[in-house]
Amino acid sequence: MTDKQITGKTGEQIAADYLRNNGFKILHINWQQGQKELDIVAEKNNRLHVVEVRSLKSNFFVEPYQSINKAKQRRLIAATDAYIQRYKLTMEVQVDVISIVFCGSEHSLEYLPNAIYPGI
Repeated sequence: MTDKQITGKTGEQIAADYLRNNGFKILHINWQQGQKELDIVAEKNNRLHVVEVRSLKSNFFVEPYQSINKAKQRRLIAATDAYIQRYKLTMEVQVDVISIVFCGSEHSLEYLPNAIYPGI
């Protein structure tokens, strides 16, 4: 596994722990259907939360959430739609972002609810 993959997996685990500690039920981590993938799918208060996790070792140039360009947003929305159809869900859905920056053995986490809108 590359250093980037390890950083990503570690970030996803930290994000999942954060969500659990804040009352979310984790439904899937790294859900895939064909080429479509979602980092974390969780539920809280009868609302589906699709959570994109962005992890970096430094935010010197850019915050992790700023690396989500329009193409990535469209892929997230398409994957979210595939998830909804696959499980025939009718609950409200939102796409959130968790941004994690590592600094040595420490990290900072920023949760951005409703960060991505389907109209993009």
